[in-house]
Amino acid sequence: MSRVRVGSLGDMNEQLLERIYEAAALPELWASVLDELAGLAGCRPALLFTTDGANVTGAIGNQAIQEPLRVFVEDGWMARNPQGARTLARREPRFTNDLDIFTLEEIETDPYYLEFLRPQGMSWGTGTLITGPIETQIIVSIHRAYELGPVTREAVDRLTALRPHIARAAFISARLKLEQARAAVQALDALGLPAAALGSAGAVRVANASFQALIPEVVLDWRQRLKFVHRKADSLLEAALSVPFGSRPADNIGASFPVAASDGHSPFIAHLLPISGAGHDVFSGIGWILVAVPVARNEPASCALIEGLFDLTPAEARVARALLAGKTVAGLATASNLSRETIRSHLKALMQKTGAHRQADLMRLLSVPFGSLR
Repeated sequence: MSRVRVGSLGDMNEQLLERIYEAAALPELWASVLDELAGLAGCRPALLFTTDGANVTGAIGNQAIQEPLRVFVEDGWMARNPQGARTLARREPRFTNDLDIFTLEEIETDPYYLEFLRPQGMSWGTGTLITGPIETQIIVSIHRAYELGPVTREAVDRLTALRPHIARAAFISARLKLEQARAAVQALDALGLPAAALGSAGAVRVANASFQALIPEVVLDWRQRLKFVHRKADSLLEAALSVPFGSRPADNIGASFPVAASDGHSPFIAHLLPISGAGHDVFSGIGWILVAVPVARNEPASCALIEGLFDLTPAEARVARALLAGKTVAGLATASNLSRETIRSHLKALMQKTGAHRQADLMRLLSVPFGSLR
């Protein structure tokens, strides 16, 4: 990549600019970019997140902010964070520091500062709001400890000089991710699988032709979020989508659930797959891929089918198949020469992966391929 000239920023910051634009195509680089931006301001914790104005829809943070971010989510500080609301209200095209949006008295008395920011070594900071041709708004937030004092005006100005490049890189990344999502759902269409890329709240961003053919008999493309006509399926979809950002363990997100047959459409299993990996498609606003896997009404389910539908291990799939065949935990343990505790462990994993709360619910879910769901 050729160097980008930016007036008096200097060679060091020109190298940072190159990394910012590289991060547009390689989201895994954003964490190190945030490290460098924080260093320019004499700070350590740094976070780039997107918001729809009410909720955080995605985030990328450097290592220094991981523990504060965990506390922020688990202790419910999102609803008690006055910084976000004031930053959104100002909408200034520059970086600002605490004293631009709060009085010193507010900083010394507000619970958000005293009970969250200060104990986490984030009392002082600087940040900016970026809006543009994407559905969500981007906030960059950089912090340092109380004893270091407010971020200086000089440091704020250095970051403001870089702000247009951060914005351009974010918009490039959004476009690239949207095109990747479009290519993914079109590839699934070639395999005969209806698929759609959804926003974090469940609104359809991109859908292939097979998925569009399900509208309106099976799914409804509402502005707020996609809905299933089948009420039980829609309640399961709503539950999976409603978990706040960052509050569910990484190995327990997404869902697979049955959708009843309707006039002209066979029953199928809906897979809601969270976008994962570096960047989590934070800029594009795409949070999920929804894939509909049609199932035959009267053919028995194979281990491979069950394994694929619910992302099971081979051992878990064999347990599921045996239970569907009418075997008990004790009988399966004897037949497989395994302990009952091992079988129960596989059964527990099956319940977690399918979202079933009772074994009867699990059996009903796994037996979907056997017949019509009405």
